[in-house]
Parts: sequence; structure tokens; C-alpha cells
Amino acid sequence: MINFQRVSCINGTVPLSSSLMAAEELCSMCKFVEDGEERVVVGSLDLNQCPWLPDELTGMRPGVNEDSQTRAYLSNVCVAKELQNKGLGYALVDKSKKLAREWGITDLYVHVAIDNIAGQKLYKKSGFVYEGEEPAWRARFLGRPRRLLLWLDMNKEPL
Repeated sequence: MINFQRVSCINGTVPLSSSLMAAEELCSMCKFVEDGEERVVVGSLDLNQCPWLPDELTGMRPGVNEDSQTRAYLSNVCVAKELQNKGLGYALVDKSKKLAREWGITDLYVHVAIDNIAGQKLYKKSGFVYEGEEPAWRARFLGRPRRLLLWLDMNKEPL
């Protein structure tokens, strides 16, 4: 995509077991075999190194005269309902922060729906702080809930 320097999809997987859910209920594209073991993707997020994401609020950091290629966004963050509130989302975000550091990212952003309290708690626990929010008219125009823009200063993240 234009203006995207790098994109990485980070997945969380578990062994496929009947205790998770019936195999026929799972999307066939989410199942795979690794080292002879059937596994299923149960969480995922994208790390996007770019100045902005289409149809989203743009982060203000780094400043206008600074290198916007040190900015990245998390997107498409999801965790299977059966595994929410068990640390998988936090682990995915933590992995993305480590990769962002390798890429030289100084400012990491994420958008979260204003009514997604669990997501907001996850990002706050991960060190993100409020930067801005989408105007109601724009959310209506795009047919979605309003979103908050959260920011993480990667320079303050422990190594």
C-alpha cells in the first residue's frame, strides 16, 4: 500500500483441542499444522509502519518536521472470545512493541472504539495514553462507532 513502509501480522495460536471449541466451528483458514501438531489462530494484530492508516485519525507524534517513518499503528486487533481476559491480547501487544522497537519505531498508535472498554483497559495496561478522538459526524459518515486514538512513547518503554 502507498506510504506503508512495513506491515507485519502477529498471530497467537494454541493447539487444536476439543476443550476450546468444536473443530467444525472453526474457520478452516485459521487451522494449520506445525511440527505434526494441529493448531488454531486465536488472536491476531497487524503492526503497520506508516504515516497514517486510511480513514483513521492521524497521530501527532513525531512532529511535522520529524521523520514520520518512525510512526506505527496497531490495527485489526482481535482475540477469540473464549480466550479474552487471559493475557493473550497483552502478549500480542507486547510482541508488537518488541518488533516496533526493532524497526526503530518511536511512536506507536492504536485506535479503539469508544465503547470497547476491555480494549481500552488492555491498551492502558500496555502503556498507551489518550491522544484524541474521532468526531461523531465522521464516525456516522463511516458507519462505525467513534474511536479513540491512543499513543505509546516507545522511547520510554523498557528494553
